Amino acid sequence: MPQNERMDALHRALGLVADLLAPRACALCDQALAPDDLDWCPGCTREIVAAVAVDYCRRCGETASPHLVDEAGCKHCRGRRPPVDGFARVGPYDGPIGEMIRGYKFRRKQRLDRTLGVMLADAGRSRPWCATLDALVPVPASLTERWQYRFYPVGLLARNVGHRLGLPVLPMLTVRGKKRRQVELPHSDRVENVRGVFQVARHARVAGTRLCLVDDVTTSGATLAECARVLKRAGAAEVYAAILAKAGENTPPAPADAMESITL
Repeated sequence: MPQNERMDALHRALGLVADLLAPRACALCDQALAPDDLDWCPGCTREIVAAVAVDYCRRCGETASPHLVDEAGCKHCRGRRPPVDGFARVGPYDGPIGEMIRGYKFRRKQRLDRTLGVMLADAGRSRPWCATLDALVPVPASLTERWQYRFYPVGLLARNVGHRLGLPVLPMLTVRGKKRRQVELPHSDRVENVRGVFQVARHARVAGTRLCLVDDVTTSGATLAECARVLKRAGAAEVYAAILAKAGENTPPAPADAMESITL
């Protein structure tokens, strides 16, 4: 088993032990759950349902009112060809979905991989192209990012989604030369920061495949666009994207306390 998978398995095991030693808690607010509650307390369940119900463009993932979206897209993508052939997302980053993602990535709540995986699998299953996929491809993380997080958040998420959709999760992409984390940069610098840093992994069989990129959050879309470009250049027939949340261009980076927790 590769080292990153061993680390993810260890974190998952520790999370399960914690669940056994402590009462079940709401995935969003940490309030103790009643025996008949699922993943959230009643109050947070209402927030989650409202967030997931926010409509978005199926071509680019931007939040958009239903009457402003059609098969040609929304105001953000109409008239141009998006880098991916279709989009699935759980909800907007501004709200409970973003709060759970921050807990998962920055606050050692790795056991949220199951909850978030179920949500993302459901979002993907709702799109007609999901039934045509050959595999899921997690957006790769650099060695520095894996060291900072102490695990591979997107890889762990993708494996949970793949399990629920019955799809293989293939690490077809590698990353090398990425200078800074996208969240640290203004929108205008993000395209250049990821230009040329993704490569097709050795021995990856891409030609003719229908693939879905998996990521946690997208803001400018630069990372997904670059990954899709590399896969299509290698011969992928279609490349889709499934993400947990879409953040606005003015969304601030992770809070200082969260960033400090991954650099200790």
